[in-house]
Amino acid sequence: MRLQNQIIIEWTIRNYYSDFSFEKHLEDVINETKPLREGEALEIHQVVYVGEFNNEKVYLIILNIIPEKVN
Repeated sequence: MRLQNQIIIEWTIRNYYSDFSFEKHLEDVINETKPLREGEALEIHQVVYVGEFNNEKVYLIILNIIPEKVN
């Protein structure tokens, strides 16, 4: 869901293994977001743990949409 300059994603983890890489999976979820407009980039604003429901861990990922840095 896109609200002004933020994107909010619900992320559900169904299986949690001892070698689970939170960072890697978070990156994958972010990369799967809807395409950005030209000149836009994302930065993580907040990752909120909502709770556990039916043995699934639920998080909200809040991303800021910022101007893309040009080198």
